[in-house]
Amino acid sequence: MRLWILSTPTPTSEDTAYLIGRATSRSTKVLVSEVPPTAKEPPPAPEEEIDVILNRSFIPRPGFLRQLDAIAAERGVPLTNPGAASARACDKRSYLEDFPDLAPRSGIARSLEDVLAFRQQWDAEVVLKDPFGKHGKDIIRFRGAQDRDEAADLLGRMDNAGVVAQIFCSGFVAGDKRIILHRDSGGGFTLAAWFKRVPQEGGWKSNVSAGGRIEPCELEKQEVDLAMEVADRAGLDCIGIDVAWHDGRCLLIETNAYTGGHINFDTDRRAHSGDDFAAMIRRLAEAGRP
Repeated sequence: MRLWILSTPTPTSEDTAYLIGRATSRSTKVLVSEVPPTAKEPPPAPEEEIDVILNRSFIPRPGFLRQLDAIAAERGVPLTNPGAASARACDKRSYLEDFPDLAPRSGIARSLEDVLAFRQQWDAEVVLKDPFGKHGKDIIRFRGAQDRDEAADLLGRMDNAGVVAQIFCSGFVAGDKRIILHRDSGGGFTLAAWFKRVPQEGGWKSNVSAGGRIEPCELEKQEVDLAMEVADRAGLDCIGIDVAWHDGRCLLIETNAYTGGHINFDTDRRAHSGDDFAAMIRRLAEAGRP
C-alpha cells in the first residue's frame, strides 16, 4: 500500500501519531505532507504513485476539502475521509438538514432576537455554537438576561452566518459518550472505540480540552442504533459521534471527521482500534470504497 498522509505539523497529537503509526506499519511506501492550520489549499500531490490518501490535517475549510476531493478523483484513489462529507461533519449547521430527527431541537440564530425567540419557543435553556467550533470553544449556555452580552459577542463574530441554537440537554451535566465507528468491507460500519466524557464538577462541557475527563463505559442499545444510523448517513469512513440523553431519548450532539480517543480506548481495554483503522485504510487502498 502506497500511502500519502496529510498531517498537522509536528508535534502531532498522540492519537494522530498513533493512527498514522498503525497505518504506516501496513504500507510499502509512505509520503507525508505537513499542513499548517492556516492552509487554504492542499499541498501538491506527490509525483509518485499512491493508492490512498489519509487526511489528518484537521482543516475544516470547505474549499480546502473540495480541492482534496478533486486531487483524489484526478489520481483515481480513495481519500479518507472524503472531503465533501468531512465539510458537512465539521459544519454543525448541516445537522438541521442531515439529522433533523436525531439531533436535539435546533435552529439557526443570527441575532439576539432569534436566540430569545428560541428560548421562549422551547421554554428551555439554549446552547449556542459556532458552526465550526471545537474543543468546547465558542459554545455557550444561554439561560436568560445574564448571558445576553456573551451571546451578542458570539453572534457579532459570525458575520451574519449565524450560530447553531439547540435546546440544552439535561444529560450534558452527567456527560456524553463518544462513539467511533469504522467502515467495514461490506460498506456498513463496526464499532471501533467508545468512552464517556464527564464535565468538571458543576460544569456541563465534557470536552477534555475544557476540563472534562474520559471514563470507560458500556453502550446502551439506543446509543449503538443512533451511532449506526448517523454513520450510515454521514458518508465518512471513520467517524466520531457524540451522543447525550434528554427526556429519556438518546440524541446526536456532534459528528467528528477527525476522531480522537483510540489510544486511550486501546490502552484501557487492551483493544485494537488503531489496527482496525489501519485495516480499513488498507481495504480502501486495495478495493476502494464499497
